[in-house]
Amino acid sequence: MIATPEKLTLTLHDPPFKVSNLSSLFRSLQAAVRETAAAGEPVESLFSNQQGPFLVTDVANGTDGELTMSLWFVDRDNQPLMDRSEETFVSAISELERTILRGSQHTFWGAPAYQSEIHEDDSRMLRFIAVLRAFRSATISYDGRNVVLRDGLFASERA
Repeated sequence: MIATPEKLTLTLHDPPFKVSNLSSLFRSLQAAVRETAAAGEPVESLFSNQQGPFLVTDVANGTDGELTMSLWFVDRDNQPLMDRSEETFVSAISELERTILRGSQHTFWGAPAYQSEIHEDDSRMLRFIAVLRAFRSATISYDGRNVVLRDGLFASERA
């Protein structure tokens, strides 16, 4: 699966993966992306009608068991919405990087406070980060920007 400018990719390394963790990951990722897309725009105009846009995914297994998901937006006729995808994913990966930088990493004494408890008023991105930590190793990529999770620690990289 090749990353293209209109697709966000999420790769999970180190299988096997718990189905409950994958389910939570999809829900929290979708919510975080939609929250980012809705920032500054009425949510109703973006997602509450039958016209879309719809967030879709293509899932592939790598030779070493890694799981890669490509995500992008389509209209109701399944036509890619490249502008919507680009606009949303640039904002989403920027918000992910900002949220990680504002938060704390795992420390010698254990997990940071935001990872151990999720509160109702937490941003969707913060919730996504907490869910993503259930996977020991993951990479989120968009347009040459990578957010990497290794052994519970996040790093931001640029290609």
